[in-house]
Amino acid sequence: MFVLLLALAVVGLAAASVQFGFIPQDFLASGWRDDPVRSWLSPLASVFLARDFISATFNLIFLLIAGRFVEKALRPVGLGIIFVAGAYAGALARLVLTPGSILPSAGLEPSVFAIIGAYFMLYGVPNAIPIGHGKSRWIQIAMLAGVWLAIQVAFSIVAQSFELSVSIIEPLGGLAAGVALARPLLKWQYRRA
Repeated sequence: MFVLLLALAVVGLAAASVQFGFIPQDFLASGWRDDPVRSWLSPLASVFLARDFISATFNLIFLLIAGRFVEKALRPVGLGIIFVAGAYAGALARLVLTPGSILPSAGLEPSVFAIIGAYFMLYGVPNAIPIGHGKSRWIQIAMLAGVWLAIQVAFSIVAQSFELSVSIIEPLGGLAAGVALARPLLKWQYRRA
């Protein structure tokens, strides 16, 4: 019974991601004009569709770890802005770098990476991560992104489900948004202090 329910959930998520996930080729093929509500909200809707159980679990763990510190610094509104900006930056990165992709976006990766990028810009890289100590934050974040990229490619090759635009480009777009917005949002948050 459990296997049947799990199979139905996977089929349902796959159908939902095709229906509501962001697809660059669909967006560029006048989807933004023919169905504007679906097209413009699809980057945000796709972050709430889990690709699989393992990635959803890891994303939620990272969201809980980094998100609480980012929320402490930027307040809930700032965290929400980073989350939404990550979703749209990931979609924009896919749109610019892989415009012909027909694979729908699914998963929290772009928003979680935006929050992680904001965390690194606000607090620096934790001492427990032995990468790039003594270097600038930008270099440390680039080095961590490179390590994550290598791990992602290795997992994708093992799982034989490598898709450049969803596995790599979309999360890196979210990371860039988090890095870019963290300090301006911090200044905005404490503009009256």
